[in-house]
Amino acid sequence: MRFLPARLIGSGDPARWIFAGLTLFMGLCVAGFVATESPVTLLVPFGLLAAAVGFHDYRLLYLAIWAFIPFSIEIDLPGGFSTDFPAEPMMWLVCLLLPAFLFLRHRELTFQFVFHPLAVWLVIHFFWIIFTTATSEVPMVSLKYTLAKSWYLICFVLLPLWLIRDFAAYRKWAVVVFVPLVLSVIVVMVRHSTSGFSFSTINQAAFPIYRNHVDYACCLALFLPYMWFMRQWFGQTWVKRLIEFSMLIVVAGIYFSYTRAAWVCIPLAVVAYGLIRFRLMRAAIPLALAAGILITGWMAYENRYLEFSPDYEKAITHQKFDALVSATYKLEDISTVERFYRWVAGYYMVKERPLLGFGPSSFYSSYHSYIDRHFTTYVSDNPEHSGIHNYYLMTAVEQGLPGLVIFLILISLTLLIGESTWHRISDKKDRQLLMAGLISFVCNLFILTLNDTVETEKMGTFFFISIALVIFYNQQTKRAEP
Repeated sequence: MRFLPARLIGSGDPARWIFAGLTLFMGLCVAGFVATESPVTLLVPFGLLAAAVGFHDYRLLYLAIWAFIPFSIEIDLPGGFSTDFPAEPMMWLVCLLLPAFLFLRHRELTFQFVFHPLAVWLVIHFFWIIFTTATSEVPMVSLKYTLAKSWYLICFVLLPLWLIRDFAAYRKWAVVVFVPLVLSVIVVMVRHSTSGFSFSTINQAAFPIYRNHVDYACCLALFLPYMWFMRQWFGQTWVKRLIEFSMLIVVAGIYFSYTRAAWVCIPLAVVAYGLIRFRLMRAAIPLALAAGILITGWMAYENRYLEFSPDYEKAITHQKFDALVSATYKLEDISTVERFYRWVAGYYMVKERPLLGFGPSSFYSSYHSYIDRHFTTYVSDNPEHSGIHNYYLMTAVEQGLPGLVIFLILISLTLLIGESTWHRISDKKDRQLLMAGLISFVCNLFILTLNDTVETEKMGTFFFISIALVIFYNQQTKRAEP
């Protein structure tokens, strides 16, 4: 995947001068950062270095995004913007270099996947986002969301279909993610151990590598299915043992994260395997949709949801995990109750604008006018500017009910086509890889009932790579069939 032949980047005199100049320039940028403490001065040399790598080997630059994801941290930029450094700037760079890559390598690439049902539905999904951006209550905020969506779709659906073309390439991808992810768990657990693995200090231990303990644990839970099957992808015994030992570390990380959603993902992974293995997705999907509709209708009927309004004085933050678990089923845990607060606001927002919604990423800007005071908590002022904590409801609020239907069809097609494809694959390792992607996808769908994480680089990346895997293997099986 090289743009330039190796002879053009040799060690002649011009190359030495270029190297010396770049070194001096990067030194000046580092000095500028020390003097101004502005991260922009570091983005410039980092961008030049990454661009040089990208021109030399585009695939290497792409894999570097995945390698940096576990250790990317959120930094603020001038103008009220923020980014996950260095992964997201690398996504921008990969997108900027894409036209040059296509110009030089278009004869080697296949474009057949653009007609695949999932690819078509992704385009419909994206164009509906563009349309609702044009009708948004806060167009500039929605435009930033739409731009972010574009480079996520390019980097984690489109490019894998061009750059990761077989099982060997996906195995390399898995290793690239595996090593830094496990290292990040070790770093967090070492920091967490200094406070005796207490529940009250897990957020401090995970930050700034992970925004909070939820991002940390859910990221691990989404990659755990790949680790389970990776044990069988290598012939060397020591590699298998290393992966197994690393799995124990990751499971320990999930356990000591005290994140309920991530804990549920482990038994859910077993259930997902059974559903796919015994061709039960066609029954499970309608049941899940029916359950969601019935629960929503039951809560909305005659304002029955008001029966679940909390006691303001009892809905508090708990510093011990056993108290948190007890408070959860009593509806006294502040994170659970605050979700009800925002979900009720979201319900009223959908009633207000059911067709077009309020615009992508507009929930925080608009929901304060739709709150129900019965559900107010100590954190309802929302100093973190966080979202609705349910991606399905958020989609209905921001993109209208048509946007929600489009998204539900997209995920349903992914599961149904993925299940059908898995049963037609003959190679054992290919089956394992696709199964890992589908299990990760199911866990992601569960996490989305409690969080809004499709556009986050720690979790949304796994959501989209699962779709790319289904498209890739579905096309492979169709070409193999007579």
